[in-house]
Formats: sequence, C-alpha cells, structure tokens
Amino acid sequence: MLRKAITGVLLAALIMTGCKNEDRITVEGSYPDGKGALLKLEMLNIAEKQFIDSVRVDKKGSFEFNFELAGPELVLLQNDTGEVISLLVHPGDEIRVDIPQESFNEGYSLTGSDESEKIRMLAEKMEDTRSRLDSITDLLSGMEDLESPEADVLISSYQQIFVQQKRKNIRFIVENLNSLASIYALYQRVAPEVYIMNDLKDLQYFKIVADSARVKYPQSTLVRSLAADVDNRIADYNSRLTLSKLTRENVTETGLIDLEIENVAGEEISLSSLQGKVVLLNFWGSWNQDSRDATRSLKNVYRQYHDRGFEIYSVALENDRNTWRAALDFEEYPWINVSELTYPYSYAANVYNVKNIPTNFLIDRNGTIVAKNLSGKVLATWLDNML
Repeated sequence: MLRKAITGVLLAALIMTGCKNEDRITVEGSYPDGKGALLKLEMLNIAEKQFIDSVRVDKKGSFEFNFELAGPELVLLQNDTGEVISLLVHPGDEIRVDIPQESFNEGYSLTGSDESEKIRMLAEKMEDTRSRLDSITDLLSGMEDLESPEADVLISSYQQIFVQQKRKNIRFIVENLNSLASIYALYQRVAPEVYIMNDLKDLQYFKIVADSARVKYPQSTLVRSLAADVDNRIADYNSRLTLSKLTRENVTETGLIDLEIENVAGEEISLSSLQGKVVLLNFWGSWNQDSRDATRSLKNVYRQYHDRGFEIYSVALENDRNTWRAALDFEEYPWINVSELTYPYSYAANVYNVKNIPTNFLIDRNGTIVAKNLSGKVLATWLDNML
C-alpha cells in the first residue's frame, strides 16, 4: 500500500516536471571569439525591454540560458559591446545559436526555431539594404552640388532601393500573417529614426497583423504591446483627420496656415499679423540643446535685418511655463516667442509637419513658404535678396 502511495507521488512529480519543461526555453550556443564575455538576454516589446538573465561565455566558448515565458516573445541576445541577435522564442523551444566570428550578429547560424530563422533572414537582408543606402549617403555627402544631375541619379537610386526593401517587407508580412516574425518586419529600420513602414497607409498592415496575432497569441506581451501601439496609431490617425479639418479653416488667403499662440505674458499673437514682412517661423524647445544653439545663432541675422522688415516667430515646444520663461530669460531671444505649452501634443508642429527640432521655415512678404532650415550665411543671402 505504501509502495503504491510513493509510486503515485513520484508519478505526479514526474508529470508536473514534464508540464513545467514544456514551458521551459533553452538558448545555447557557441561563441569562440567571446570567451569570458558577458551575454545578456532581454525580452522586447514595442515600447520597452525587460531583463531575463545574463551569463558569461565559458572557456570552451559555450553559453546557455534556461528560462520560462508564458507565451511567444521576441528576445534579444546581446553581447557586452551592444551587438544584438534577435530571437523569436516559443515555450518549449530549444534553440542553438552558433556565432563563428567576432562580429557577433553577422554570419551566425541557428537551429531549433523556424521563427528565429525568419528574423535572421529579415535582419540579413536589411543589413544589405542599409549598407547600400549608406554607400549612397557617403557619396552624396562628398558632393558640393546636391542639385547636380549626378546627385539626382544617386537620390533616385536611394529611393528605388528603399522602395524595393519596403516591397519585400510587405510581401513577407502578407505571406507570414500567422508568424510573429511579421511584427519584426513591421518595425524594421534603415536608420535609427527611419522606419521602412513609414507611411500613413501602412497602418493597414499594422492592423492586419495585430488582429491576427491577438487572436492566436493573446498571452504574448509582444502581441499586447503591438495591439496597444496599433490602437494608438488609429487614434492618432483619427486626430489627424480632425486636425486636417481644423487646419483648412485656418488657412489664410495666401495659403499659409495661420497660428494664434500666446507669448510668455499670455498675449495671443497670430502669424498672419506679420504679413508684409519676411518671417522665419522657428520651432525649438528649451529641453533640446541643439535647437537652443541653433536658435541662439539667429541673433546676429535678426539684428542685421530686423529694421529692414525681417521678423522671427519662434514656437517653443514646451509643457511648463516656468521652464520656458527661464530659458527665455537666459537666452534673451529678442523676437516674438510663443508656446502652446501642450508638448508633446502640438497643433503648430503637426500642421507644419515638424518631426525634429530645430526646424524653421522662411516665409516671404506674400505669406509663401520659400525655404526650410536656413541658418548663417545661407539665411543672410536669402534675406539680402528678399528685403
């Protein structure tokens, strides 16, 4: 009787262990050039990373991670120099990653995960595209005349390569809707701030992937963060539609989008009130040192041309009046300074499609935007011809 009871307990323990192992994930591999290096494993969702574990590569060049996740997730295998290998893991996966060279994330091979292999191929193709685009950028940076026929050819080639890569990503997404690797394809970039899926119309692909993934993998943190991001994008799109309607109502007779924003004293000043002058519409922020430096550099030009009919309408992207006031007191900008105090939500920045600061627009006496992002001698030359 006792023997049967013990057998039952052991059997139950084995069953529990077997169930637990089904959820356990192993990531092991070889990294001969990284002996002694610290490897880190993090879970990545759309908005943030979460630490999982870290191990050191042993004397034989081997490493191993063992961990559990409730559902499929995107994890990052990172070395101590910041290089990353992306893996798409499912509970129960036993993945092997072999890194034969010092470059870590180039030329590696893996087994045990078809999803991770898809990501490896996506990353490899993107790296090739990025290299080709960087080569064109290097050639353009060495050219004095960016409006020459030679520059036009390079710019056209750059655009073609970008479009080709985008078509590849769209095709992959459509053909792999049941794979979470499609999420990785949605967020691939050719540069830190340049996403392949960067058009408003691309929202349809985000929604298709999110709708499919949230039904199949509701327990996945990656999927939940994708769904939240898509919901935010849809809300932003709807806001833009409303904003577009409001914008049409604020267009002046010259076609310039008017702004009516308060200065630090609470007095509302409109951009249209400056009609008849040459105006530099400038966007900056007290929290952004580059924009403060660029705005400060306008002082000499302003003093030189202000009496001839030049004005600056400077919009600060802020959310705190005291911080903004302190920056103005320190910088002593002598022109018109206004702020909606609603940052990061800004009507002015949205309607003028300001993605980064500093950004400025030169507006002629007739209210027409004639140039963008001018400074120094180039701005002075424009003003000499306009005043």
